[in-house]
Amino acid sequence: MRRIYLFALCVFVAAACWADNSQLLNELDQTIGQREQFVNSKREKIDFLKKKIHGETDSIAVLKYTDDLFNEYYVFKFDSAMAYANRGLTLAMNQNNKHYTALFNIHLAEILATGGLYSEAIRQLDSTKEVEPALLFKYYYAYFSVYSYWSDYCNDQTFSPLYRQKATDYLKQAMQYADENDPLFKFYQGEQNVYVEPDEQKARQFYHNILKSTDEQSRIYAMASYALAGNYHVGGDDEKYEEYLIRAALSDLKCCTMENLALQTLAVYLFQKDQCHIERAERYINISMEDAKFYNNRLRILEISRILPQIMTTYQDKVERKNNNLRRSIIFISLLGIGLLGAAYFIYRQNRKLAASRRELAENNRQLQTLNSQLADSNQQQTELNAQLHDLNQRLVDTNKRRESLASIYIDLCAKYIDKLGKFQTLVKRKIKANQAQELLQTISSARVSEEDAATFLNRFDKAFLELYPTFVEELNALIIPEGRIQQKSPGTLNTELRTFALIRLGVKNTADIAGLLFLSPQTIYNCRSVTKGKAVNKDTFDEDVLRLCTVIKV
Repeated sequence: MRRIYLFALCVFVAAACWADNSQLLNELDQTIGQREQFVNSKREKIDFLKKKIHGETDSIAVLKYTDDLFNEYYVFKFDSAMAYANRGLTLAMNQNNKHYTALFNIHLAEILATGGLYSEAIRQLDSTKEVEPALLFKYYYAYFSVYSYWSDYCNDQTFSPLYRQKATDYLKQAMQYADENDPLFKFYQGEQNVYVEPDEQKARQFYHNILKSTDEQSRIYAMASYALAGNYHVGGDDEKYEEYLIRAALSDLKCCTMENLALQTLAVYLFQKDQCHIERAERYINISMEDAKFYNNRLRILEISRILPQIMTTYQDKVERKNNNLRRSIIFISLLGIGLLGAAYFIYRQNRKLAASRRELAENNRQLQTLNSQLADSNQQQTELNAQLHDLNQRLVDTNKRRESLASIYIDLCAKYIDKLGKFQTLVKRKIKANQAQELLQTISSARVSEEDAATFLNRFDKAFLELYPTFVEELNALIIPEGRIQQKSPGTLNTELRTFALIRLGVKNTADIAGLLFLSPQTIYNCRSVTKGKAVNKDTFDEDVLRLCTVIKV
């Protein structure tokens, strides 16, 4: 489990480092895009010093401004730095100023060494006869710088160790005169722990202290970052090596250092590290070449010229591969485009067919909806007809029930009259056998018996007729003017006028027949009919209208 945690921690730290370097590389790319601003700022500073020197009359101040201009040009433009070193030396010699004569001799040696003129630089330093104590550190350190450059330039097994040893000896001498108040003192201590008393950790600590206490836009920050990158490279930490190379390149750009080595070294490192960085390496090495040409450092141009073809060839190969891939991609995309056009045409045709089918289907649906609507209307009508039929059936049932009731009344009435006739026949026989003819005649002549029979018949008739035609009275009165309408004496009974027209409704039209059924005289029935007809709304069709009453029996 602990191994898993350690592995995960290592992966996280590595990922964090890589993420930081990626961020630094992006920052470097952005800073490269701002190079023109840094160059303009540098030129403004140089122009300011030139204006100061032109208006200065004090010879010491002129020498001081000349020294400042040399320092500004030292890493900015080789020819100008050389010119101001020679000008300062001439002015100092003319003024017999030993301090500035020695100082410009040292400057001249430094700029000669920068241009790869190592022998001339050594001769220039050797020609410096009188060096005051304040310049001894700078003097011996110049020797150290020249021999260090010379050793790096030879890079062989014969001269390189010899010059490296001389550089170490001069650094050892220089450190005896180092000023602890010098901002570069810690850097020199780091150099001492690299060349004189090798101690990587101590040297690294000195360089880190410089980075913590120095602004990123200072030359010393760039020098310390580059030295720290070399320190990590020797220690085998490539991630830190890359990080501090980037920091050194960033500082060089911000300081407008055209005589830079960090960006060139970073380009070579990225080129050798991974082919995926070839584009960055190609861009960085080209910028380094532009800076070297601007600075006019022939040695640096030669060094870059040896590296540039390799990077450019690899870059061109990558570009060619990319172009081949691009061509293949274009061909594939073209074929795919043709296929897509064919598919689009096919889809277009299918869509047209589908649209036509949809229109046809929509029309069919519309027709179907119309038919469904018609069917729904038919169903509604059928439902209504069924309801009406049901209503008629119900009325028919009710009519049948009334007819059954009427038949029951008729049968009952007949049964009573048959029974009564039988009893009367028995009575007649008994009276005849008993020789009671006179008595029998009186019984037959009795009016009371006839009136009872008539009343019974009329009551039964009223009940049966009103049960069969319950709306007869209302419908008959509808045929008569309001003031002549017939009123019932009591519910469920009819008067003479109503019974007369009830019999007419039943089809008994003859006045004599009606009078016989109602036990009245024909004149009485005639008068009743005439009076009622005289009150009719439509006298001409009154009799026919009565026959049409109660055509539909209401429930």
